[in-house]
Amino acid sequence: MLIEALLTMLAVAAPHKAPAALVAPSSAFAATPSPAYQPQMRAVDNWRFESALALEMAPVAAIRRALGAEAGEPARCVKLNNYWCIKSAGWNGEIAADSDGHVAFASAEEGAAVAALLLRRYYVDYGRRTARAIVERWAPAQCSLVLASAAPRRPAAAPGQPASRGGMARMPPQRVAPMGIAPRGIQNTLRARWLAAHGRGGVNPRTARRPLAKPVDLLPTPSIMAGVSELPARREKLAELIEPAPRTTIADLPPSPEPRLPPVGVANCSGELARIATYAASVAQGVVGGANEDLALFTSDGAPTENLAKVMANMAAVEIGPARPRDALIRIAVAQLRQMLEAPAKSHAGP
Repeated sequence: MLIEALLTMLAVAAPHKAPAALVAPSSAFAATPSPAYQPQMRAVDNWRFESALALEMAPVAAIRRALGAEAGEPARCVKLNNYWCIKSAGWNGEIAADSDGHVAFASAEEGAAVAALLLRRYYVDYGRRTARAIVERWAPAQCSLVLASAAPRRPAAAPGQPASRGGMARMPPQRVAPMGIAPRGIQNTLRARWLAAHGRGGVNPRTARRPLAKPVDLLPTPSIMAGVSELPARREKLAELIEPAPRTTIADLPPSPEPRLPPVGVANCSGELARIATYAASVAQGVVGGANEDLALFTSDGAPTENLAKVMANMAAVEIGPARPRDALIRIAVAQLRQMLEAPAKSHAGP
């Protein structure tokens, strides 16, 4: 009834077309040219007609969808005839892919068939038997933890020489000094500064002239003993004060610590984890008790069960919501999958 109403409205809107479609609706599909992907619109050119037939909607809304008279825009995967938002992998019926990698199918029926086949691959081949495990691979989280690794320290370039030709080109012109003359002046050399601080002979004049912090205790000796006084003790104390400090060179200094890199911001995955949990709960609704229970989509032999159609309907409701695919579209996809699995068994059985 819906198909006849759609064809009637299309015939009224385009009376120049042959009226044979009113008598034999299948001729309309035979006369339709091959579907094409429109990159500017990010849509397949037949998405309106496909969605009007394949999605659950009132007859009036379906007619408006087919004629392009509806208000608002549907989900982007609806325009791709891809109600399960499958990514490109060379599937049957794939004619193109959008910038995000979602497949543009020639028809909604081919998109549903690929969805059923992909779910079997997840369940049987990959061992993903729960709703949470399937969703984590079907619609993974778009965030990752990035840790800052310490960058290798580059060796310092020799003083006075650029690191590369590019660095040489960027260096400002400098005055060339003779090799035998100190470029910063004789008074600024390391030897001159050390001598200014310690004096000749390694004696620091400031330290040598500094008064003693406390008086030196004198030895109690009789005044009649000649040649014995406090002079030896004072000389030893003075020798300790004016003893030259050990020379320290640049090579003796400890190496400078490696500079720490600033912490790299870590993406917040809380929103993505919540999205996956909600998605998994919606997939398991009406099939099993929770998102971490076995969905029992296929038997031990790999044949599809009744739960496959329920899970496909729940997943499409999340991907293209609030729209939902018709039960007939999903039943056809499951039947095609069962027929494809039974065909090799019959061929091996022989006559």
